[in-house]
Amino acid sequence: MKYALPLADCTADRAPDVGGKAIGLGSLLRQERDVPPGFVVTTGAYREWVAAHRLDREIVRLVGGATNAAGQEAASRAIHDLFWGAALTGDLAAEVAAAYRQLGDGTDAVVAVRSSATAEDMADASFAGQQESYLGVTGVDSVLWHVVRCWASLFTPQAISYRLRLGIAADQVAMAVLVQRLVAAEAAGVMLTIDPVTGDRSQITIEGAHGLGAPVVGGELTPDRYTVDKVTLAVRSRTVVRKPFADRFDHATGTVARFELEEDEGARSSLTDDEVVRLARVGKEIERAHGGAVDVEWAVGPGPEGPRHLYLLQARPETVWSSRQAEAIASPRTTALDRMVATMLGTRRNKA
Repeated sequence: MKYALPLADCTADRAPDVGGKAIGLGSLLRQERDVPPGFVVTTGAYREWVAAHRLDREIVRLVGGATNAAGQEAASRAIHDLFWGAALTGDLAAEVAAAYRQLGDGTDAVVAVRSSATAEDMADASFAGQQESYLGVTGVDSVLWHVVRCWASLFTPQAISYRLRLGIAADQVAMAVLVQRLVAAEAAGVMLTIDPVTGDRSQITIEGAHGLGAPVVGGELTPDRYTVDKVTLAVRSRTVVRKPFADRFDHATGTVARFELEEDEGARSSLTDDEVVRLARVGKEIERAHGGAVDVEWAVGPGPEGPRHLYLLQARPETVWSSRQAEAIASPRTTALDRMVATMLGTRRNKA
């Protein structure tokens, strides 16, 4: 297929075609991890589409004149208008539609449509949160439209500004787009195989909440937080907080909706202790396969093991501490008070 590739085909040598997220998911599949089925719309599709609609030169012109915050806002609006005025048609649309239909087993699958930019998820730069993800997309027309929306998000004001600081020209970037079945998550969140505050490499840090993981990734609520000893897989600490809401796919409306949680449900831990340990074990194995600390998105939802099957949604190099040689400040002999203080000093991460 020219425009839509299975995730299993996303090997490191295809990075210019499929982008960082897809490479990470392809690696997880080759490790025989449970990843929701999906495909990637290649950067070649993006480049052909932009050229066919004669947007490439105009994008370079608009971005080239965006040297301050006001200019970047104006350039972003103008580029988005260009994208909204162009449709996804022809062989490209037909191939994406065919790949999408294969996910549904005869029905319209509920999917997530997510960016996978070529400069994204590098060890020395992180574009997390700069492009968009769309959850609960259903139907061919909606998938095609959201692919274009993902492409347009390559030119948000913050993305334009960040690439300017890194010296990455507008014509050097392209975007692949992931289309994956949406996990009807009972719980979801993020995991770092390192302490994100101190750089302690003996610790695995897990954050999660009920429902889909977008509120955790986006910093919209305070999640439950668990820390696990990487060597022994003993749970070092758990902080369970009251979660006021959960995002879930609403079959009645066909959209992702925010549901208020009753007091008891919101106060319940998003993960059991067994799930925390199982997730940490998986994180340790992924780190070993990647050769360094990793940042993982996960979800627990219906699957072959029952209603709480573990799925992996993303794995990428950890970027804050990856270029440093961090000295571990904690060990199995660290006192409970030391660990409590370290936890209390923890700051929230905001990423996507």
